[in-house]
Amino acid sequence: MAFAPAMAQTGPGGVGTSANNVLWLDANYGVTHLLGAVTIWGDRSGNGNHAYLPSLIPLGTPNLVNNSVNGYPSLDFDGIDDQLWVTDHASIDLTAWHFFVVLTADVQKNYNAWLVKGDDSDENFEMLSYSDGNIHTPTKYSDNTRTFPSSAGGQVVTGTFDIFEFSYNTTNGRDVYKNAGGIITDNESKTPKLNNLPLYIGNERSTAGREINGDIAEVIAFNARLNSTQRIILNNYLAAKYDRGLATNDLFVHDNTANGDHDHDVAGIGRVSSSNLQTDSRGSGIVQIGKAGYGGLDDDEFLLWGHDNRALGTFGVTDLPTGVLGRWERVWKVNEVNTSGGAVNVGNVDITFDLAGLGPVTDSDLRLLVDADLDGVFADETPISGATLVSGTLYRFSNTNALVNNAAFTLGTINPENTPLPIELVSFNAVAVDHTTVRLDWSTASESGNDHFTVERSSVADEWSTGATVEAVGNSSTLVEYTTDDRGVPGGTHYYRLLQTDVDGTSTTSEVVAVELANEVDRPVIFPNPSSGPVTVQFSSLPSHPVQLTLLDQVGRSVAMHREEPSNLIVFDPVGIASGSYVLQVLSAGVGTMHPLEVLR
Repeated sequence: MAFAPAMAQTGPGGVGTSANNVLWLDANYGVTHLLGAVTIWGDRSGNGNHAYLPSLIPLGTPNLVNNSVNGYPSLDFDGIDDQLWVTDHASIDLTAWHFFVVLTADVQKNYNAWLVKGDDSDENFEMLSYSDGNIHTPTKYSDNTRTFPSSAGGQVVTGTFDIFEFSYNTTNGRDVYKNAGGIITDNESKTPKLNNLPLYIGNERSTAGREINGDIAEVIAFNARLNSTQRIILNNYLAAKYDRGLATNDLFVHDNTANGDHDHDVAGIGRVSSSNLQTDSRGSGIVQIGKAGYGGLDDDEFLLWGHDNRALGTFGVTDLPTGVLGRWERVWKVNEVNTSGGAVNVGNVDITFDLAGLGPVTDSDLRLLVDADLDGVFADETPISGATLVSGTLYRFSNTNALVNNAAFTLGTINPENTPLPIELVSFNAVAVDHTTVRLDWSTASESGNDHFTVERSSVADEWSTGATVEAVGNSSTLVEYTTDDRGVPGGTHYYRLLQTDVDGTSTTSEVVAVELANEVDRPVIFPNPSSGPVTVQFSSLPSHPVQLTLLDQVGRSVAMHREEPSNLIVFDPVGIASGSYVLQVLSAGVGTMHPLEVLR
C-alpha cells in the first residue's frame, strides 16, 4: 500500500503556471486552523503568497466551514472583524490582472469588501459589494485619477455561491463577469498605481465597517488578462467544482448528478482561434492531456475532463476487460464538444498519469481503459497498451484517438504484484484537544499489505520526531478509520505527517498538516465549575486580542457563543442551556484552549 501523493500541478483547470498564476487560495487546500478558526490560508500557486491572520492589530479570524458548497469547504467571515492579509505581496502588485472569486453573502450590506489591494481611495485593485448585491471595482491609476465602475444590483446574493471574474489591462480595460456572463465593462486605458500594500481579504483595512459577512471558497489571480479559451476552461473548472451553471460556454456536463458527478479536478484544452488556444493541461489532478503538435483541434473546439473522486485503488473493482487484473475505482469522463455543445473530434492526444507515491510501476503493465462505446462498462473494451515512462513518475499513452465525447476512462494493470496501483489516503487531520494534546485521525478507502502507521511531528516542518505507532488492518476493501492522541505537546505551531509501512518494509509518507496549541501561560481559569449561572473566565495576563467563548455540546456543536474585547475577567452566561456536560472553547487570535464545563439548571 502507498499513499496517493500531493501532486505537482499547473494552474487551476490547467490554465497558467506559477509564472502568471500568482495567487491561488482554495478552502480545500492548505488551511491551518484551530477547531475551525483559520490562521493561515496557504497559496497553492507556488508563489508563497499565503494569507495570514494579521498580528499587528486585534482581529477576528474566519472559520473553516466543511461541506459548505457541493461538498467543498469555504471560509466564513463574520462581518465584524474577520480578515486575512497577504503580506508577501510583491508578485501581486499588478498593472494587469485576471481574478476569479467564488463567494456568497450571508448578509447584504454596505460594504462587503471581498478583496482590496491597498487602502480606500488608493486601490491597486478592489472588489466589493453593496447591500443590493451591486459589484463595485474601483482602481487608482498612476496619474492619481480614480474610477469605480459598478454593476446593476442583484449580483452577489445570499445562500448561493457564484463565480465572479474581474480582469483589467490597458488595452481592453475592465471586465467583470458573474458565472461567465458580463456585468461590467469599460475601455479604460490607464496604468494602475502600485501601492506596496498588502492584499486584504475580507476587509478594507483603512475604512471601518467594511468587513465582509459571507463566505469565500476560492480566490485565483493571474498577472495578465486570460484569453477567451482559458476563460472558458477555468469557468468550467469552477462551475463543476461548485455546482454552478454558466451563462455562456457551459461545456462540461458530466459534473451533473445525472451524469455521475464528475466534479473534481476538471481541466481542459481548446481553441477559439489559431492565436487563442490552450493545447496542454493538467490542473490540480494527476491526469495531463496534450496535443503534442497533433492536428485536429479546430476553432471553437474543446476537450474537458473531470473525475468522480472515487478511490485511486483496485481492490473490489470487478468491471475488468480480459487480461486486466485490476483497475482504479476512480473514473474520468470527457466532453469533446464545440462551443454549442455539439460532439466533435479534436484529434489525437497524449494522456499522461502522474503515479508518484503509488508504489512500484512497470510501464508495460499499465493499460488505458476507455469506455468508447459509452455503455458504462469497461469489461467489453479493448485495453490500450504502450505506456512509456516520460520522466520521474510520469507515464504516457501517446498519440491516442480513443477519447470521444461522453467517454469514460481510467487506468488498469495486468500485473497487480509488480504494478498494484494502490489506494489513496482518504483523509488525515490534526486537531488540538487542549493545550497539550493533539488528536490525529485518518482513514483509508482500502489497504493491501499494510503493516502499520507511524505518527511523526515537527516544529519546523523538516526535522521529524517519531510518535505513536498504530497497527494497520492490513488488507481491506472498505473504509477504515484510525485515531490516536499525541500528548505532552508544547505550545506553538506543530506539523504532523504519517509514515505508512508495508509488510515488506517499504514506506511512504503522507501530506503534512499543521495545528497550533496555546502556551500554558495563556491557559485561563474557569470558575465556578460546575456552574448553575454565569461562568467567569480569568486570564493571568491581559489578552492582546478579542476573546471568543464558544460552548460546545458532546457532539461538538456550538450551542452558545460570547465575544468580548481584551479583558482579564470575562463573564459568560449561557442562558437557556440545558443541564449537562459541555466543553468551553476559549479562542483569541486563532489560538485556543478547551475546558470541560458542567452546567447545572
